[in-house]
Amino acid sequence: MAGVSVRRRRALLSVTDKSGLLEFARGLQRHGFELVASGGTATALREGGLPVIDVDAITGYPEIFGGRVKTLHPAVHGGILGPDEAAFAEVVSLGIAPIDLVVVNLYRFGAARAHGGTEADLVAKIDVGGPTMLRAAAKNFARVTVVPDPAHYTEVLAELDAHDGTTTPELRRRLAAAVFRLTERYDDGIADWLEGVTGRVDCGVHLRYGENPHQGARMFLPGGGTLADVGLTLHGGKELSYNNLVDLVAGLKLAADFDEPCCAILKHTNPCGFAVGEPARALASALRCDPVSAFGGVFAFNAEIDEAAAAVLAERFLEIIAAPAYTAGALERLTKKKNVRVLTADLPLFLAATRGRSRAWGGLMLRQDEDEGFPELADWRLAAGPEPDAATRAGLALGWKVAKHGKSNAIVLVDGTATLGCGFGQMSRVDSVELSIAKARAQGLQLVGALAASDGFFPFPDGIEKLAAAGIRAVVAPAGSIRDDDVAARAGELGVTLLLASRRHFNH
Repeated sequence: MAGVSVRRRRALLSVTDKSGLLEFARGLQRHGFELVASGGTATALREGGLPVIDVDAITGYPEIFGGRVKTLHPAVHGGILGPDEAAFAEVVSLGIAPIDLVVVNLYRFGAARAHGGTEADLVAKIDVGGPTMLRAAAKNFARVTVVPDPAHYTEVLAELDAHDGTTTPELRRRLAAAVFRLTERYDDGIADWLEGVTGRVDCGVHLRYGENPHQGARMFLPGGGTLADVGLTLHGGKELSYNNLVDLVAGLKLAADFDEPCCAILKHTNPCGFAVGEPARALASALRCDPVSAFGGVFAFNAEIDEAAAAVLAERFLEIIAAPAYTAGALERLTKKKNVRVLTADLPLFLAATRGRSRAWGGLMLRQDEDEGFPELADWRLAAGPEPDAATRAGLALGWKVAKHGKSNAIVLVDGTATLGCGFGQMSRVDSVELSIAKARAQGLQLVGALAASDGFFPFPDGIEKLAAAGIRAVVAPAGSIRDDDVAARAGELGVTLLLASRRHFNH
């Protein structure tokens, strides 16, 4: 109707984790939202070329006490908590306008605690304004959409696209529940620290299901925090499942064992392709090894993914892509795949937060130290065959590291920069040898002159004999068999270089 103005919707943004922020804010702007932001969030939006209103412009007060007080004001919380348009008519004289969407994630208290921060560090990481805004928005889910994590950005934008710039009551209710679970865990972590509690188990984060749909599952995070506290940011796709998380951890730990850029492809926690090199080249080389098993797999990188690698990934069916960074074009392309979980991994933080391994069966728990480092690379002993040159040693080291991450018994065949065939999880080592050879031959890959690594010793010469018959020229394996001398003698007869290591890397 002419002469009737339509109120512009308003979004309030105040985030610690700024991954995906600009893309999400642009989506909000596309749907007509006015952007209001605090501090560093406002700066990030402006630097991204977006118009933004500073919080202090609507409160009339600047941030005080070094940013401790920014959003605790009736103009903010009244805008969030107002129940409907009629209620705002009562407070229009106070300058309080409705806020329709609240985007907040919290200071990383859990991460600071996990990394042994000082008392002053931890106090600084206790978020006050963030939980207050989240809880206010969640309470008013009948009108307000609350977005507590970048993992929700894709879903919220999809709803806005589908419903003419609005969200459904079902989504608002679900996100509100996520907020109250989040703030419960966040506060529990703070209380535990204040009380000196180090071993309390919280209720965890509910996962869709466990290894199978009939099994319930939960995820436990340090200090009751979020994925960001373990260095992970989910940009798009479905929520992470139990199996996704198990595979993701395995993939990132493999990629992190290499200093040079690499690509690791895993299925059911086992590597089915690995290569070093710039992302697009490493990806292509890794896919040669076992493209059939790579279908629906996890693709982990330790270097930034560029547009060339993203173009290949975008054409494949896969579950997870994880990397330390993405070019803007690569991230935009990959997040368009709605069923693919795209993650950024802060590898140093991730490795620190996931150090050590535990297994639990009800009340029985086992815990062991992390299997980290490869000091044995410096003291491999030549047991048979010609002395390997530097390139051969480097290729064997690659296979050795990959073998560490497959289920024992593990055999990995490599050409120096990439895997050719992998045999994992067999009950006898010779069966793993046969499987690795069969996998390589199935792809038509050349094994003459290739290299092999084993995660355990060869109890009999039969494994070496089969490798030699396939054309393998050098092998590395741990020492420790009572028949090491017999195995070495047979390798020598076959002209195969055999290096023995002082350390093994079983993965049961």
